[in-house]
Amino acid sequence: MAQPSTQAPVSLSADHKARVVHRLRRVHREPGTDHKHPANQAHYEESTFGERLADRVAAVIGSWPFIIGQSVLMVVWVYFNVWAIFIHHWDPYPFILLNLVLSFQATYAGPIVLLAGNRQSQKDRITLEHAADESDKGEQHITKILIEIKKNTALTLQILRELEAEEG
Repeated sequence: MAQPSTQAPVSLSADHKARVVHRLRRVHREPGTDHKHPANQAHYEESTFGERLADRVAAVIGSWPFIIGQSVLMVVWVYFNVWAIFIHHWDPYPFILLNLVLSFQATYAGPIVLLAGNRQSQKDRITLEHAADESDKGEQHITKILIEIKKNTALTLQILRELEAEEG
């Protein structure tokens, strides 16, 4: 019969914890997941396929991996077209084809980023409206509580006066 282990459980490494937290955050930020906040629900439920696509593309274009990948691609392009010895130079200096490719990318990237920015401002507006509504509800609750406190204070003072009158 095996003896139960008396050792304390091994704690997870900081790297493992960071990966788990990152994975959980990524899962909870996916557009297909359940969004509890009303602003998020309205933002994702009322969006069209094109709007969701614009959000995703803008998120990719605005990420460090994309910027680094594009920079590496441009360095490789320039290397093969300027310094590569045993290869055909398909786009010699001044890199007209590279300029055309980047212009084509900018033609589509600009409007997509603007669409995503407009959607984000809509979401911000919805969030602010929701926060204002919640603030109003909170203010109404506080007002009701203050009225009840005033009633209780008046009742307490009335009882105190009656007690003082009985003693006196």
